[in-house]
Amino acid sequence: MSISLLQNEIKNLSSEIARLNKNLTDEQKNEAKKMSEISRISRSITKNTSISMLKSKNRQIERLNNDIVKSKSKQADINKKLGEKQEKFTSKQIELNKEQERIQKQIIKNQKDMEQRQIINIQEYKSIQNDEQINKKYDFFISHASEDKKDVAEPLAKELEKLGANVWYDKFTLKVGDSLRKSIDSGLANSKYGIVILTSTYFKKFWTEKELNGLFSRYSEGACKILPIWHNVSKEEVSKYSPILSDILGLKTADYTIEEIAKQLYEFIK
Repeated sequence: MSISLLQNEIKNLSSEIARLNKNLTDEQKNEAKKMSEISRISRSITKNTSISMLKSKNRQIERLNNDIVKSKSKQADINKKLGEKQEKFTSKQIELNKEQERIQKQIIKNQKDMEQRQIINIQEYKSIQNDEQINKKYDFFISHASEDKKDVAEPLAKELEKLGANVWYDKFTLKVGDSLRKSIDSGLANSKYGIVILTSTYFKKFWTEKELNGLFSRYSEGACKILPIWHNVSKEEVSKYSPILSDILGLKTADYTIEEIAKQLYEFIK
């Protein structure tokens, strides 16, 4: 049975119980009144009361006693009905509580199911995003030391993107929770050109060496071209770090602005 129907039944039973309690109270008052009347009549009988008057008073007392018997019978009947109604009221109240508890459990279950579906949807969405990120193709992969972001790497990445190039640049590509190694591997594997910003700091970094090794691996397979950008380094420093890099024609920030370098690099993908 629905909650609304149970609540209506309980409301009706509560009204009936209230009505029966009022009837019982009225009958009890009526009984008390009859008994009080009998007591008053009994006190009025004295030794001087005439026989005719005595007979009259006895008849009154008899009628009142009969009325009391009827009142007690009515009270018994009301009490019986009250018991039945109260028992039914309790039963319906228990049924209502169980139904409310059942619905509450269903609501909690539905909420948990919804939360679980949301988690699954988020996981699926992240998985799709990751797949898209892994399979995304880039024109340029920018390998650089973090110390060179401000002066060279980031301005160059922004200029290339303005021109319409797809650029793998950690600040643009990496999101919270991403695997750095996995994202770099994806960028290396899916880029046509590897821009290497050569500085004295670049030669000392662990990650830049790993990135360069990855670029050289693809370079040797003919899958990727390396484009060196020299920034405040000499031929001797580059040769000492990597003779191969020193032989690859590159661009120097001493000779060109970042905008000019970006335009020359963009010509490769045009």
